[in-house]
Amino acid sequence: MITNSVQGLQINTDASLVDPNWDEFATEHNRRYGLIISHLKSVVKGKSFDNGAIKLRVGPSGYYAQPKRFPAAFFGETTAPEHEFVSEDEARLAIWEAFALYRSGEAKSVVAYYNDGEPAQIFFGYRTGESRRYEMGWIRTELPLHLRVVIEDPCSTELLDGGSGVLIYQRTRSGQHLLLRASGKRVPYLAYGEVLD
Repeated sequence: MITNSVQGLQINTDASLVDPNWDEFATEHNRRYGLIISHLKSVVKGKSFDNGAIKLRVGPSGYYAQPKRFPAAFFGETTAPEHEFVSEDEARLAIWEAFALYRSGEAKSVVAYYNDGEPAQIFFGYRTGESRRYEMGWIRTELPLHLRVVIEDPCSTELLDGGSGVLIYQRTRSGQHLLLRASGKRVPYLAYGEVLD
C-alpha cells in the first residue's frame, strides 16, 4: 500500500539508459529499480491501453508505461492522471507541441516509439544539463504508437495545467488516440546509486 507520504512518487529510468555499462546493465538496473517497479505495478490497478510496442496501465492509484521489447525503460507514477480519447488531428497537435517543447529546452525528456518491429524506430531525447542532451534515433513526421514528454519547470503550454508534468500519447490497438495528462511535479524516486552520490 502506498501511504500519503509517497503520493505522487515518480519512477523514471531514463537516466539509467544514458550511456550505461551494458555488460552490467541488467544486474544494476534490477538492483536499483526492480523492487520499486514491482511495487508500483502491484499498486496500479486499472485499465489497459496497450498497443504492440508499449504496455500502458491507468488507474485511480496511478499509471505506468513499459516497452514490451525493452522493459527496463520504465516510467510510472502514483498520481491519478486525467485521460481522454481525442481525434487524430488533436493527437498530432499535442505531439507536435511536445517535440517543440523538448527542442526549445522546456521539456526534460521525450520518448517516441514509431513501430513495434525490428529494427525499432524510436526517438529518445534526455536533457542531462541545461545545455547538454543525449539523443538516440530520429523524430519522424508520422504519428507514433507512443510518446511521453516530461516537463519539469512550468512553461507556457496548454498541454498541461500549470505548464509542468507528464503528457503521454498512446495509439491503442483499435486505433484510438489516447492522451494522458498528469500535471504538476512529483517526488522522483532516487535509485540506490543516486542516493550515495
